[in-house]
Amino acid sequence: MKSVEALSAILGIALVSGVNLYAAILTLGLGLRYGLISGLPPELAVVSHPAVLIAAGAFYIAEFVADKVPFVTPLWDGLHTFIRPVGAAMLAFGAAAQWSPLAQVAAVLFAGSVALGTHSTKMGVRLLAHAAPEPGTHSLISLAEDFGVVALLLFTYQYPHIALPVLCALLLAMLWMLPVLARILRFIVACFLGRVFSFLFDAGAADVPAWVLERAGTGGAVRLFARKGRLPRLVSGYLVADSFFYRRWFRTRKCDMQGWRQATISRGLFAEVILLPDGTSFYLTKEWRKCWESRQVTPFAPPPQKSRGLPLQDSAEMS
Repeated sequence: MKSVEALSAILGIALVSGVNLYAAILTLGLGLRYGLISGLPPELAVVSHPAVLIAAGAFYIAEFVADKVPFVTPLWDGLHTFIRPVGAAMLAFGAAAQWSPLAQVAAVLFAGSVALGTHSTKMGVRLLAHAAPEPGTHSLISLAEDFGVVALLLFTYQYPHIALPVLCALLLAMLWMLPVLARILRFIVACFLGRVFSFLFDAGAADVPAWVLERAGTGGAVRLFARKGRLPRLVSGYLVADSFFYRRWFRTRKCDMQGWRQATISRGLFAEVILLPDGTSFYLTKEWRKCWESRQVTPFAPPPQKSRGLPLQDSAEMS
């Protein structure tokens, strides 16, 4: 393969493998087997072996089903956080077989990093899609991903000189989304750790950072992640009384909101969802649940009004 063709192939493999590794292997194997793809180095001919195709097909069917179930998708994607980048690196190593050893190592590292980025982008899109948790939305997204993987990989090998600038544009778009991806990864880690920590201890004043204490005092803070509304998606912050404090571009910001006493809370496997009357919603990780439940008796919460009904109750757990 020529340098431009090899570079286009490596970049294409890295981008699509982070979305669906098994679809990428099937596309390469079947394309090579039926003449839709040409110019592959001998080292990648193994993907057309019947045993490889059968295994890739079985895993693709499993992923096809898992991608259609809203709350199974994050678990499946979390499991593939290491599988997809490693698979992309192995395919890139074969695609760069005619390069020097140093260039091969660079190709492996580059492909693994790009695949991790596209994998994180996919997880982020699916996580944001949970704001509309009906299966139809996730099915359409999953079908679009599968079609995009096949089409982009065939386009990359059939028209490498045209595909290279397109792939570079997709890579730049992914880099532009890095701030959102960072928030998504932070939220995912917080959810998993929160689930584990909730069995051991509850969050408290010691877990509140100094930039919140400087403006709000001690205690009474609850960490939340913005889910839907006027705040940036999945931005992490702290609720103190009716004010939500968060940091963006190295500055502490404050957003005043009303309706916390009328909020409803829905229970989830890794995080709760708090919904305000105006449609704004937040994620609450498990270890902060008791802080949320006790916030009405903290110094920063307004005293309960006896004439305005009962305090907030968890409709999911009280029923």
